[in-house]
Amino acid sequence: MNINTPDEQMGGCSFEHAMEYLQQIASSPQAEAYDGVSLNLTGMTIINNRFGMDNGSKVMHAYIAQLKSRIGDDGVIARIGGDRFFAVYRKEHREDVIACVKGVILKLPEVTDQGIFMSSNAGFIRISEEKDAPALMNAMNTARRIAKYRPNTTWLFYDEEIRRKLNYEKQVETMFRTAIAAEEFQVYYQPKVELHRYHLCGAEALCRWFHNGQMMMPGDFIPVLERNGAICDLDFYVLEHVCRDLRKWLDEGRKIVCVSVNLSRCNLGNPELLDRIVNTIRKYSLPEGTVEIEVTETASEVSFHELQKLIVGLREAGIPCSLDDFGAGYSSMSTLSEIPWSFIKIDRSLVPVGNGEPKDEKRKILIRSIVSMAEALGISCITEGVETLSQSVFLKSIDCYLAQGFFFDRPMPREQFESRL
Repeated sequence: MNINTPDEQMGGCSFEHAMEYLQQIASSPQAEAYDGVSLNLTGMTIINNRFGMDNGSKVMHAYIAQLKSRIGDDGVIARIGGDRFFAVYRKEHREDVIACVKGVILKLPEVTDQGIFMSSNAGFIRISEEKDAPALMNAMNTARRIAKYRPNTTWLFYDEEIRRKLNYEKQVETMFRTAIAAEEFQVYYQPKVELHRYHLCGAEALCRWFHNGQMMMPGDFIPVLERNGAICDLDFYVLEHVCRDLRKWLDEGRKIVCVSVNLSRCNLGNPELLDRIVNTIRKYSLPEGTVEIEVTETASEVSFHELQKLIVGLREAGIPCSLDDFGAGYSSMSTLSEIPWSFIKIDRSLVPVGNGEPKDEKRKILIRSIVSMAEALGISCITEGVETLSQSVFLKSIDCYLAQGFFFDRPMPREQFESRL
């Protein structure tokens, strides 16, 4: 078999030939001697925006050439699509391949005088783990996806821990439809506090899953639902229940506060998203400004424009919107200048802990600057993760008068929140 059939774009094999080779190795006695890796290049959107698409292709080509030089003459590399590739190689080249995944400096004088650092998110597997090429590919891709969201690493080997994780995810996926129909998900409310008089001024709706009498925490199921897209259904389940609760409290004559509902970015591809949000809220005849939509920013240019269109539409419908987790990722100034936010929620990672260390002083400078900038833009700030009195006092000193955190209240079930109202 000719494993060096050229790929016209990147100098590797065609995907079909590479899969045939993977199957050939997997079903042979040589399987123990080989690894597989699925990877996607990081930062290609930024590189394409900075240098242009043509130069971006040159950068990608140079990185793949580096990887190809490390997998040996009997290794194979193929493009899956876009900036995603996979390779099969003898395991004695493992450390060289991992080093390339971690990152290399590319010298491309025709693109820039400076070196370009390129790395990948990657999932590895020992070929002997499976006998079937598609199963091997699924396992590699799973390890890659997990690595992408795991802190302090960009790559993982598929192992027994991941296998157990996959089995758990399948259980969650199987249980979800029945659970949502049986209303096993309950809305919890975490109060927001106005710091002038320390009184309740709003709340964030959060979700807890009660199954067989046991509470499942969001970290145990939200990431699974985000990966398979089911989070979109859960978002609207929560929105519906929040609107229902608010209507009930109004009918009982209670003085209500604005409740924010989180919206996953997975929803952004839905062309009916705006209408569905607006219609759900209007169905309950709620006063304007009663429900707020919280959403995190996105690094994708396409998603940015979808997000911009959504927020503009919601604001025109009288629905306030907040930018969640501001400062936790790669916050873009265009997100603030081009999208009409009502609020930005400053991430807990920027809240000074009060230990006087240089890092803590930098947090104070950053959060003070964010509050000042937001005020100049006509955007209100709320800080999450407030856990001490000294943090509350500091926020008041920089004119940030909205806060949320365990110092005030933990998330609480509906009945307990009712008593706060």
